[in-house]
Amino acid sequence: MSGGRKRIPELLAPAGSEDALKAALAAGADAVYFGGSAFSNRMRAKNFTDDGLTEAIRRVHDAGAAAHITVNTRVRDREMDDALRLAERILGGDEGSRADAVIIADLGLAAEIRKRWPHAVFHASTQTSLGSAADLSELKKLGFARLVLPRELSREEIAALCGGPLELLSGKPLELEIFIHGAHCVSLSGQCLMSYYCGGRSGNRGECAQPCRLPYRVLNEEGEPGRRSGRTGSETPLSLADMCLAGRVTEVAALGVDSLKIEGRLKSAGYVYGVTSIYRRLLDEGRDALPEEIRALEELFSRGFTDGYFTGRYGSMAGTPAKDEGKGPVKKPGADASRIEKEYAKRVREKTAEREAGEKIRLTAEFTARRGIPVSLTLRPAEDPSVSGTAEGPRPSEAVGRAMDETLAARNLTKLGGTNFSLEEGNIRFELDEGLWLPASALNDLRRRAVEDLSGQLGSAKQPDTRREFVPGHIEAYAVPSPSEQEPKWEENRPGAARMSLETADAAVLEENPGMTKEILSQFGRLYVPAEQYARARRSVTGESPELCAVMPAFPMGEEAADRLIRSLKEAGCRRILAHGIGAASLTGEFTVDLSFRGNVTNGAALMTYREAGFSEIGLSPELPAGAVRALSRMGPASCIAYGRVPVMTLARCVLKDGNRSCRGRGGRRELWKEDFCRGTLTDRMDMAFPVFGGGDCVNIVYNAAPVWMGDRLEELKGADLRFLWTVESPRDMLDVLRRYEDGKAGEGRRIR
Repeated sequence: MSGGRKRIPELLAPAGSEDALKAALAAGADAVYFGGSAFSNRMRAKNFTDDGLTEAIRRVHDAGAAAHITVNTRVRDREMDDALRLAERILGGDEGSRADAVIIADLGLAAEIRKRWPHAVFHASTQTSLGSAADLSELKKLGFARLVLPRELSREEIAALCGGPLELLSGKPLELEIFIHGAHCVSLSGQCLMSYYCGGRSGNRGECAQPCRLPYRVLNEEGEPGRRSGRTGSETPLSLADMCLAGRVTEVAALGVDSLKIEGRLKSAGYVYGVTSIYRRLLDEGRDALPEEIRALEELFSRGFTDGYFTGRYGSMAGTPAKDEGKGPVKKPGADASRIEKEYAKRVREKTAEREAGEKIRLTAEFTARRGIPVSLTLRPAEDPSVSGTAEGPRPSEAVGRAMDETLAARNLTKLGGTNFSLEEGNIRFELDEGLWLPASALNDLRRRAVEDLSGQLGSAKQPDTRREFVPGHIEAYAVPSPSEQEPKWEENRPGAARMSLETADAAVLEENPGMTKEILSQFGRLYVPAEQYARARRSVTGESPELCAVMPAFPMGEEAADRLIRSLKEAGCRRILAHGIGAASLTGEFTVDLSFRGNVTNGAALMTYREAGFSEIGLSPELPAGAVRALSRMGPASCIAYGRVPVMTLARCVLKDGNRSCRGRGGRRELWKEDFCRGTLTDRMDMAFPVFGGGDCVNIVYNAAPVWMGDRLEELKGADLRFLWTVESPRDMLDVLRRYEDGKAGEGRRIR
């Protein structure tokens, strides 16, 4: 893919099966994304076997499309060699069987693939949770070519990124991809642990059980039912309607994004064909969908449609129960299996014919004919004007009859039928004096010599192909990074206060009982509070111990809002922050920057990637077992959550005060504007209550119903820095927790296995 902006964005369609792959190609997709039998974030799709992947990539290329392969789960050290064997399968073969891009979420896996296949093109998955200008810059440094943006970004935020840092290192922008149609994850992608904590199925590892589609009771801070807007009055406040931007295609295309993505690797071939063909038509015709086309999309599959995140109208996002997926529409004319097969075969035939005929390189030209000087012709490839071929001819004579004009000159200059080039009259820039003449033979000779010069220049500009041929089993094995020279020490079976930190979900709790709070804080080396509450917390926490640190907002911020927040933290004396993604590496010269668990670090290569980027303490994924925590902690300062309710969802759309007209934040995510946080609960069918906090930007953080409890098993985490999360506990409750941890007592809660 080119790094430049395109007039019509790439249309990227899903394929969870061979039938869906053919359907996407038959419907006109420019590119198709699909995964293998492992390390893909849609493990419940049929997907492709290893041999099937190679054949699928060939099918895509035969149809003249690009193949984007998903390797977008988090990988553990013991799984790295298997993941690299998959990378070998999709990157190490011949030209026809190599993936055009790898969609990847794990920065450690990306680093290991880059070592072995330098030619690999990386697209950062939406599972990375990244979406700021700083993220784009840092991803570029790591060798990424594209970022798949979060679904939650508005058109204004997308437009700002499209017009943002266009001169990143190499002078080319990072490509941007957005979702245009399909299911919504209610949580910021990559930040949902609900499925893992409720049933052991990790959404970050492709096994999501979709607990967001289940019923929940919403209670606000006063214990009253939360008010809900929307069409249904449903008891499923986390189940959102499907995204549909078909009615805004012209607006979306004008933003400057490079790729438009249709969600649906779990969907049927009929669904893929129907949705892709409608968006193909809209893009080609440069128009928005008609009402009947929206109805056709609804018939294929719908939980109701919304453009709420894109437009900022969050009140219309409540979902409805899904219709039976796609069985009727598959049988309709234009979407049945035989029609799909015919159109797929037709596309392959047409592309094969084009290749056999030879693809033409489009040219632009500059032709000069002035009195008294030799004529000249310069030819340039339209896609790469930095390369040129030039020829000079005789001096033109004075015309006796009809003088040479642009039409006559172009008739000879565009005769490139026997070459690999094409030139149209409209792409020639003329500089002609009036009343001159040049014979056709001289024009033809000038054209031939310019073509020869250009061909030679293009040949010398070719770079040697350094890509490796696919030889199964001949990859360099993964080496777990070596332990740090200064292996972290504990005092007996517990770390000292310097190795323990406390993170509060709401700094207001520090004001409830100053005496107890002082005793609590005395046991920690650092205290992390929400960045928007830092100044408030500074009034409650005096002295140098514990060090007061700021937790950056969970959602990526716009440049102006981020700059204001950074300035306010500096003015308040903050020297250390807890950030959530690679973009914060840009702040390491201004603060000590720690990485939160939201970075989803599950292997040593990822840990080292963040450390080399400048991060200090590395937060480890809450999904890691204790043995992996100990192993990664030997590589340098790394922390794990040893107590507390872990955030299991990060919601852009407020569930606490949705529909409450008196609430300024009822519409959803905004810039930071408040220090007082809303509170409430989501209660499931088992009467498990999940605390919900509405932050300064009205983002809702949903915390697990049960806390992590390792008070009697701290030795299993030996070597790690320990993080305690303070959410709904009173100061008295929190003090009791610490005393029980001091005594090594058991407690109710979730274990780190």
